[in-house]
Amino acid sequence: MLIESCCLDQEIYNRSFPKSWWRVHSKFGRSFNIQDETCQHLAVVSTEQSAIVPNGIYLRATDFEQLSAEINVDDCLIIQNQTLRFTNSQLLLSGKTYQTFQSRRTKKIDAAIWADYECCIRRLEKETGYQEGLNAVFASEHRFVSAIDALCADQLSQQRQALHFLIGRGPGLTPSGDDMIIGHLAARLLLDKQNQKLQTYLRTKMTAVEDLTTDVSKHYLLCSLNQRFNQSVLSLQEALVDPNRQLQHAIHTVLKTGHTSGADFLAGFTRTLAYFNKTHGVNEKKIYGTK
Repeated sequence: MLIESCCLDQEIYNRSFPKSWWRVHSKFGRSFNIQDETCQHLAVVSTEQSAIVPNGIYLRATDFEQLSAEINVDDCLIIQNQTLRFTNSQLLLSGKTYQTFQSRRTKKIDAAIWADYECCIRRLEKETGYQEGLNAVFASEHRFVSAIDALCADQLSQQRQALHFLIGRGPGLTPSGDDMIIGHLAARLLLDKQNQKLQTYLRTKMTAVEDLTTDVSKHYLLCSLNQRFNQSVLSLQEALVDPNRQLQHAIHTVLKTGHTSGADFLAGFTRTLAYFNKTHGVNEKKIYGTK
């Protein structure tokens, strides 16, 4: 059977794959993950296009159902020349592409937009994976939230302790602590406050130490270190710097991710923004404000 993708990440399309062996890593109702033989790269094949992710390959519903029915976890496949070769089928990587890179940065968020964002978050009662309402994130002293504050600190020793606590901690295919770290990195990128020592330490730890977290979560952490995020995250970042964007809609789209992944991401993202707002407040006009 010959299948063509209808939508895929531009980064996959741009790569010139040498002949390499991959395997079906995990399988779900509307998606399955494939992983390369080095266990360093992962891609998702899905029919659900409302949550577009890094290294995503999307198929028409009928094509996905046929392909999913013939594969099992640990089945081998070969990737070569933009083609995925399964036992009985070939999947051509074609069709429209999308970007996963954040293309716009700012050093400050308009005070009015920040006020609207804070108001939206304070109304959200959805529980996070660490079992605290998202609306409590501004004043929370929960250990998970305090770890985000430590990631915002200047001392690498504090950042390292926070990473040791957060990585792999919490429920789900992408544990809560990992989702919060991704939120933290997305907020730093938005504010153009990346910390190279923190990023280098996290990247080294993720690539050198096995079994820190799930393979799927490791994939998204590494993508975030490469400034690649889900489309819903990119839309939220854009809404925070563009007064014409629908901020509330962008927040709720992120919130729909997974069971608690969206809430956990927003907790890390929001606490980081709030931390830098407190440290470099509106009155100083360094981060938030109109000048």
